Amino acid sequence: MKHRCAVILFALVTLILLSVASTGFADEPEVVEVEGGEAKVTLVEGNADLFRKKAKLRQPLSEGDVLRHGDRVITGDKTRIELALADGSILRFDEKTTFELISADYDEQTKERNVDVRLALGKTWAKVAGLVGGRGRFQVSAENAIAGVRGTTYRMNVNPDTSVVVKVYWGEIHVSSPPEKVDGPLRVSEPRRVEGPHPVEGPRPVTMQEWTYIVRAMHQIVILPDGTVSKPFRFDPRVDADDWVRWNQMRDQKR
Repeated sequence: MKHRCAVILFALVTLILLSVASTGFADEPEVVEVEGGEAKVTLVEGNADLFRKKAKLRQPLSEGDVLRHGDRVITGDKTRIELALADGSILRFDEKTTFELISADYDEQTKERNVDVRLALGKTWAKVAGLVGGRGRFQVSAENAIAGVRGTTYRMNVNPDTSVVVKVYWGEIHVSSPPEKVDGPLRVSEPRRVEGPHPVEGPRPVTMQEWTYIVRAMHQIVILPDGTVSKPFRFDPRVDADDWVRWNQMRDQKR
């Protein structure tokens, strides 16, 4: 009799454990698992096209898709998407935006990351995870500028005339001219450590090797199509708070 009761009790405990494993706890936060070298699409509002590096045909971008090196995405009208990276960072892209994922590598053991996104046109918002003891780079590049960071929140706009606007909301970033202009995808170098802003007298047209700025919280920098760069200057958050900014700030608060 005791043996039978023990068997029944064991069976009940097993069923309970299996039930918990299959359903999970409702109050636990969702965990997005992303492998190194990949970016997972965690939100698609609207329509976007995905162009795989080795495929000639485009395909609709869907929530749950995984982006890898060389994948290119074009978002349509009234479309917004969100990507989760392996290092815990988040990237979002607004409507009418074209970007390419150059690299999304992350080593869990060494905390070293190599994240590089080429923004050809449109708007992106980056919430970059701060890594204690982490190394490597996290940068968003355009034709006329590279924004490299370690842990901060900022956004970059690339306008149809190739002018660039970068605004920092938390932390600080360094923005520099690209090392060289080339045909095809932009080649970028490792971010270099700088102690402070190194402005040119101006703004004035400068060569592609001349300038690097530190842009701190609630400041912005503007790079014109001809290479003219402004000194970083403060922006008014009340004027800045359009629908795109408010939407991103709301998403950030949920994470």
